[in-house]
Amino acid sequence: MSIPSDLRPLLDELYRVLDDTERQATLGLLALRKSMSLFPTNEILMQYFSSLTNFQFCIAGVRLQAENIAGNILLANVPDEDVQKAGDYLAALLHIAPESKMLIDKVVNKLEALP
Repeated sequence: MSIPSDLRPLLDELYRVLDDTERQATLGLLALRKSMSLFPTNEILMQYFSSLTNFQFCIAGVRLQAENIAGNILLANVPDEDVQKAGDYLAALLHIAPESKMLIDKVVNKLEALP
């Protein structure tokens, strides 16, 4: 069995958004490390570090959830109702992901503005 054709674009878009968000968080951490090397006890920088690493952790969790859902859909004899619920859950995850990316973008923009 394969992923239903109406869920494939949803999964692909979710993975794309997660990849973009993870890439942005990694860039933020790279920018942050420069500032933290100059000001290692700065509490604001530590909060940014904590936020970005938490985002990376959440991204990994959402990716794992999506992979598990996709794997469960591939099982034989999955009722259509369960496939619909899986699609609804994936859509909810996709709705949340851009909000996280916007928060990461704000942090990264603040970090890039530092001297």
